Amino acid sequence: MNLQQLRYVVATADEGTMTRAAAELHVAQPAVSRAVRSLEAEIDVTVFERDGRGLRVTRQGREVVALARRVVGDVERISNLRDTTVLHVCAVAGQAGELGSPAVARFVAETGERVALDVVDSREDVADAVRDGRAHVGLIELPAPAGLEVVSLGWQEIVLIHPPDWTVDDPLDVDRLGDMRLLSPESGNWRHDKVLRNLRAAGIEPRIAAETNDRSLLTSLVQQGAGAWFSYGRQAQAAVAGGAGMVHLSPRPLREIGAVHRGEMRPAAARFIDALRAEAQQTLVPADDPGLENSAWISGDEVLAVPPGRLRPPPRS
Repeated sequence: MNLQQLRYVVATADEGTMTRAAAELHVAQPAVSRAVRSLEAEIDVTVFERDGRGLRVTRQGREVVALARRVVGDVERISNLRDTTVLHVCAVAGQAGELGSPAVARFVAETGERVALDVVDSREDVADAVRDGRAHVGLIELPAPAGLEVVSLGWQEIVLIHPPDWTVDDPLDVDRLGDMRLLSPESGNWRHDKVLRNLRAAGIEPRIAAETNDRSLLTSLVQQGAGAWFSYGRQAQAAVAGGAGMVHLSPRPLREIGAVHRGEMRPAAARFIDALRAEAQQTLVPADDPGLENSAWISGDEVLAVPPGRLRPPPRS
């Protein structure tokens, strides 16, 4: 049982359908359905039953909803009591290392203010933390989930790092990736699934030679000759410094990185985003860079071909 499940139960009870609850929470309807059904199975209580086109709270479910509402309210009150002198920032591991921690170092050195950097598993976790008020600023791959204010920081180029004894064209046509031994996060991990979907969207059937969820081990496996892997920015530079080779891909794969926040920012959050912008200039490609032509934009699980000179993100809902 977790807080997210309880939030979904309360929203479903308030809205009358899981579809409306999902819209209110700015999440996908299947996520609400899975969370609620999982909670019902765990406590062995049917909280909701169908009533025409909507849902009705059962007799036992009324007690579950009341308790869930109390817990969610108490957590929100506790969150509001925390030390307001600390700026809370949230990011996934890759972006925390790439932009988050350098920005924290810059921010602390320039302002003397205190920051807490929380590292989570997915961009959905980042969005939840910002929505719930547990984080003042989130660092995320765009487009962000609905309901958040977005500040674009630039475009991140994905490169290929490979074993030191491989001879690889630079740039490498992405069609050649199907002939290579590739590494991957472990099967069943959302990152593994995303890599496979992106490659297959580009018409490539990958040959996965080894898997691990440990990011540092992926780089080590590349350096020791197991296969090639995708990297970016400072992480790629560190891999090359450790002996790996690196090549660019053609077409050039890019993803947009941004900061997200909820409503009006406190002054410290605005200053931290300034620090993020300064760090982004070191590793990200600005949106007006002419080198973005003939690139491919990675958006979540999609690879979108982009005509020359037309690199523009679609409207965010």
